[in-house]
Amino acid sequence: MATVMVGIDLGGTKVAIALVDANGNVVAAGRGATGITADPQATVASIATSIKELRASVAEAQVIGAGVGAAGQIDPATGTVRASPNLPGWNTIPLQAELEKALDLPVVVVNDVQAAAWGEWRYGAGQGVTDMVCLFVGTGIGGGVIAAGSLLAGCGGSAGELGHTVIERNGPECRCGNRGHLEAMAGGWAIARRASEAVAVDPEAGAALMALAEGSGEKLTAAHVSQAAHQGDPLAQRLVTETGDALSVGIASLVNAFNPCLVVLGGGVVEGLPELVEMAQERVPRYSLAVAAEPLRITNAALGEHAGVIGAATLAWERFGDAAPAGDRGS
Repeated sequence: MATVMVGIDLGGTKVAIALVDANGNVVAAGRGATGITADPQATVASIATSIKELRASVAEAQVIGAGVGAAGQIDPATGTVRASPNLPGWNTIPLQAELEKALDLPVVVVNDVQAAAWGEWRYGAGQGVTDMVCLFVGTGIGGGVIAAGSLLAGCGGSAGELGHTVIERNGPECRCGNRGHLEAMAGGWAIARRASEAVAVDPEAGAALMALAEGSGEKLTAAHVSQAAHQGDPLAQRLVTETGDALSVGIASLVNAFNPCLVVLGGGVVEGLPELVEMAQERVPRYSLAVAAEPLRITNAALGEHAGVIGAATLAWERFGDAAPAGDRGS
């Protein structure tokens, strides 16, 4: 009988769930039936039901624990979601305790992007390095830092909020209320905002983008910018170049701060605009201290949509793996 951990990726718009063995292999995967709601108890109940169904689909698997990556600031001692701009109404929610009660399993809870970074380090692009920065560029920007082989949690557990690195003191307003953050310059929502503003200033130059957005600047997305840029639209290409430069400035600050061997870039925006990785590879050394940039590599994330569930489950293996039969504990 195979022994597995449950990995749960609790994001702002979805719940991904997987059963993961001790070597980081996804044995079975699914999604939460109802996604995220403003009622944490209802979401926990939905997750518990989905896990029950997933466990039933792999009858020979023995589940001994669960790891959760949740979008928000997490109290590392209790697994409480302190606050989350992406989970409305989720303030001071004892997620670990609620899930342990619902699943009758031990549970560990960390930030979702910290979990994804750990997954990439253990089983993805970060294998073999001791120091790594992982940056996921999606609707927003989050990250995780591996320092000397350990996941950096910080004093209050909120280390890795890399999207809120200030790169332009008087820059555009971020959703957190401050200004000039990396997310406000290079996140998916920021790309959409800049596209909408550019189209409003010059409708003729924005004709291609407006056609993709059904004639509405409010419907513009980063995906539209990516599509138009790849079709050769000059305005969209300019927006991509500006995004690449802002991202590179932000990464350079992280390189100077943490001196990583490797920077891993992932998330939906990077997947849609793979040229951002090439831009970072070319520009970050220019913006960084030479001694910090000399050993640096910048590469794509390797685990795709499974990074969060693999990372969360792996953290559960490291916390609860002693309960598994010796032959099921992996390497």
